[in-house]
Amino acid sequence: MKTFRSTLVLALVVASVYGLVRWLDPAPPDVAQEELTPELFFFEKQDLVRFEVARPDGVVVAAHETDDGWILEGSGLRASKSMVNRVKHQLHDLVARAKVIDAPEDPALYGLGAQAVRVKVEFKNGWVREFLAGDPNPSQVSYYIQPVPGDQIFVVKKSAVDYYSFDLEDFRERRFASFDSKDVDRLQAELEGRELLSFQRLGERTWEMLSPVEMDASRDEIRGLLGRVSALKAMDFVEDLDDPSPEALEPWGLDQPRGRIHIAFGNRDPLVLLVGAPISTDPEEKLAYMTLEGEWTVYQAKHDLLNDYAEDPASFRNPRFVKVHHDDVVQVDVALSASDYDDTEGQASIKRGVDEWHWAEDGRPVPGSTPERVAIRITGLNAEDFVHDAPASLGPYGLDAPRARAVLHTEDGETRVVLIGDRGPSRELEDRVVERYYAMIEGESPVYLVDRGGIDVLEDVIREHNRKADKDEEIAERHEAMEEARIVAGDDG
Repeated sequence: MKTFRSTLVLALVVASVYGLVRWLDPAPPDVAQEELTPELFFFEKQDLVRFEVARPDGVVVAAHETDDGWILEGSGLRASKSMVNRVKHQLHDLVARAKVIDAPEDPALYGLGAQAVRVKVEFKNGWVREFLAGDPNPSQVSYYIQPVPGDQIFVVKKSAVDYYSFDLEDFRERRFASFDSKDVDRLQAELEGRELLSFQRLGERTWEMLSPVEMDASRDEIRGLLGRVSALKAMDFVEDLDDPSPEALEPWGLDQPRGRIHIAFGNRDPLVLLVGAPISTDPEEKLAYMTLEGEWTVYQAKHDLLNDYAEDPASFRNPRFVKVHHDDVVQVDVALSASDYDDTEGQASIKRGVDEWHWAEDGRPVPGSTPERVAIRITGLNAEDFVHDAPASLGPYGLDAPRARAVLHTEDGETRVVLIGDRGPSRELEDRVVERYYAMIEGESPVYLVDRGGIDVLEDVIREHNRKADKDEEIAERHEAMEEARIVAGDDG
């Protein structure tokens, strides 16, 4: 209570002093709302559906949103995603740095007369806003702006309006062949002097090569090929053709292109890229003429992507031969025999539970990260070398009596059996030597060379199981001894 009374007295003293100060030196009145720096725009970026820029030279740049993206009006050409995003980003929360003047006698002094750029933005709800963009201020870090209608002039950050004076080509999309590789179902490439290169998607993570040979194809390699097309960027816009006849395409070598890349999708029309004549014979100059069938704009872009499509077809072979994703594995049965270089041996089965892995024999949890590493490492085995597609005998590879056998059970009820045999030729790096082992899938012919990561995790799970078995046996022996002692003690009694 004494402490409370002291605190109360102190609060009353402070309040009295504050009131006296306010009476002797009152604060200035609140600043009027119109004197605050105003918020010129505020909207959600996704609500913008159209913008129009009318420049004093008579050029009008207008773009609107469609189901297929933003389109430049008048030409039907794709609008630059970066420029559209720039308009949205710079205007959606634009705040004036300061108000300059009300109702100026001569707006031209601020570049807001006949020489002003007029900008109109439109939104999903029908709302329309307009403003005039003028000259930079004397410090060159801000620009004059005047909302329409209105007679007030403000200054805003330079980046909000300086790009409206850019050329029309700056508003065109330079990434002229962009797409999402996840939507691609088929890829074909016809290159001058080469056989047809053709790939087909089989599933979310699997592809196959159809031509020039049939084989499983690497998903990563296919994504690389697709990425080279999707990333193409126009270094220059050469011509917009109305007549896509061979004669019209001939000046750029597009009537008989050096490359024709056909990309098919499940949810849109195909994209067909034609790669024509190089711009220069200088090997350092890596530009060529290109166009897209159906659009017929001639671009200059880097043509070294053709080198990737011209690689040896064997380089596209899928090194992930297990063909099971680790998330789909629900049980792994491991059998390991001793070898000349490691005496670890045994058998074990692990099962995936809701939150953790268990030993299949008794349902007890498997400690640590070993089970997850087993699933990831074995399903992720990569063929560093393709040794033989159909060897006459598995004996030379130690696969007739393999060192390790891992049976992968999936949640769909399927099984894949991975066999790992003898050591193969090692791979030498600058700082170490990588041991490699022969491996294959039971029931299939090809033999591969893989690094020792797979055998390592299988040895780990067998060691853990053997330690568990030894401990279980020790516990069982103690319990048996205790039971015998109890019986003896009971008999004596």
